[in-house]
Amino acid sequence: MDVPPGLSAEEARRVLAAVASSAGAVERTGRTLTLDIEPAARKGASRFRIVKQLRPEPAKPPSDLRANEISPDEAQAALRLAYARGAAAAAELVSGPDMLSSDTIAERLGLSREAVHQKRRRGELLGVEGAKRGVRFPAWQLGSDGLPLSALKDLHAALGEPWAVFRFLSQRHPELGMRTGLEAIADPRRIAEALTLARGVGTFSPAGS
Repeated sequence: MDVPPGLSAEEARRVLAAVASSAGAVERTGRTLTLDIEPAARKGASRFRIVKQLRPEPAKPPSDLRANEISPDEAQAALRLAYARGAAAAAELVSGPDMLSSDTIAERLGLSREAVHQKRRRGELLGVEGAKRGVRFPAWQLGSDGLPLSALKDLHAALGEPWAVFRFLSQRHPELGMRTGLEAIADPRRIAEALTLARGVGTFSPAGS
């Protein structure tokens, strides 16, 4: 062993022993350890003493879960924003020129306004509700014979609520050869295929999420 100038062999062994024992502490704790050599406080055989210092553990960053947590107030604000966006999307959809009022569709069908709403409640007629304009009925749900498409009742049973039916009919579906749901149920050869798809797709919100 080569001894650094100024150190005796015994002093060199002490330093190496301190380094070896410190390595174990570092491995166990994962913390940084420093070795300082200070002059001995008293005169004697040893001219210095070895001081070990473990550095404080660095502050741990919050876990991913904690970092992603939001307060109840923030959750309420996000929920209000989501509702507002959904309401805005619904308002825009029901204001389109092909969205008919209860009186207008009742006139087209030769029914009373009450009869129209009864058909809506039974799922035989699609009517979606906006925040300000009330219930509106898409004109495109009426077939070439002027009557509501026959599959509407089964679609309501499969999808559960009017906005879900609206979105299904409006969107193009790869499973239907990129046809819209409306195009599929207007084709007697594809009604069963469209209903099978509707039973498996879940729900659609006014905002399309």
